[in-house]
Amino acid sequence: MRKCRQESLDKAEALLAKAESEKRDLSASEKSVFDEHMAEVNRLTVKIEPLEKRSTINQVFGGPLGMLDAGKVPPANENNNHNPVNNGVKAPPVDLTRFYAELGDYMRGDMLLSDTPVYIGTGAGVESVGATVPTQVLAYVAAYYNLDSFALAGARQLNTDNTIPLSMPVVSGGPAASTFAEGSSASQSQPFVMDAFTFKGTKYSRLVKVSEEALMNSAIPLQGAILDELSAGIATTFTAAITAAMLTALTANSGVLVAQGSNDYYKTLGSVLHSIPPRWAAPNNRWMLSRATLAKIKDLRATTSGVPMFDPATSQIFQRDVVINDNLSAGQVVFGNWEGGAIIRKSPFILLPLREAYASSGEIGFKATQFLDQHFLCEFPVTDCPNQPLYYTILS
Repeated sequence: MRKCRQESLDKAEALLAKAESEKRDLSASEKSVFDEHMAEVNRLTVKIEPLEKRSTINQVFGGPLGMLDAGKVPPANENNNHNPVNNGVKAPPVDLTRFYAELGDYMRGDMLLSDTPVYIGTGAGVESVGATVPTQVLAYVAAYYNLDSFALAGARQLNTDNTIPLSMPVVSGGPAASTFAEGSSASQSQPFVMDAFTFKGTKYSRLVKVSEEALMNSAIPLQGAILDELSAGIATTFTAAITAAMLTALTANSGVLVAQGSNDYYKTLGSVLHSIPPRWAAPNNRWMLSRATLAKIKDLRATTSGVPMFDPATSQIFQRDVVINDNLSAGQVVFGNWEGGAIIRKSPFILLPLREAYASSGEIGFKATQFLDQHFLCEFPVTDCPNQPLYYTILS
């Protein structure tokens, strides 16, 4: 808007300069154009001034959320440990100050004008239902990302802009290769097993209502708190649903269960660690378990010396990272290659303002919606997929 205002001002001044150089007054047509440019300057000034005031408040208190985040380090800061990844690739850096400014404008109904792509905008296929929060920005919303246990574990993410059924072929087991003498080669087909997952989309949605006074109060940027609350509710719900689907698949496949040996936690966890076949062995394989189970494991001690078997200060078991998922019951432990074993389909995160629905009560509604579906390789029996990426146990 500053740029547009300056351009209009420059055009008006150019008209004056031309008339002055010719030692004459503005003609009637020039005066009409001059008035149009100055009217545009005045219109933009009225819109720019309140934004500059909000920016001043933001600078005084510091942080992307103004005084609510005073003293906090933005997640995008390189000194912060929040380094989100998606499919193993680090999320691109995000200007969170700009993101929350655009989010505030969007929630208040101000038009977004920018010479560069905005962080809040309509996504392909969802123009009719609201604006979207892009994936690379959502990764920096800690309230969402820290509750997305499967993304933290490294599950494969299929980000689509619709919920049209998506068929994903899965090539699995088949016979071993044969040996041949010189001058001969394979001539008979030895087909592999071809299965498929079909991803649809379960709709997860949540609504909050905010008073017009609270939202318009520029000294308290409420938009960040609203987004945190909505995104946390969505992430909590779909993580619980994905966990339930995973447990159903795991318990139905006897080939991925590692039985506990003589109530020996250390031995059992070691057996789970070494159950992963070489095809799926990787240094970024991770454990998934609840906080209660992790506390039990970290308290394991040698019977003779009483020394802890695992370093309680680290987030690792047998030098493999741990992802917390409190939807797993006490004693349930899953380990393996999550990129190969778990596939999650996600739609954009749709944020829809409802300005007229609650206008009579002086409120504005904000509805967050996301569509997800999931599948696990362990849904196929070991006869079809002998090399399974995920194994589990239940510690008594």
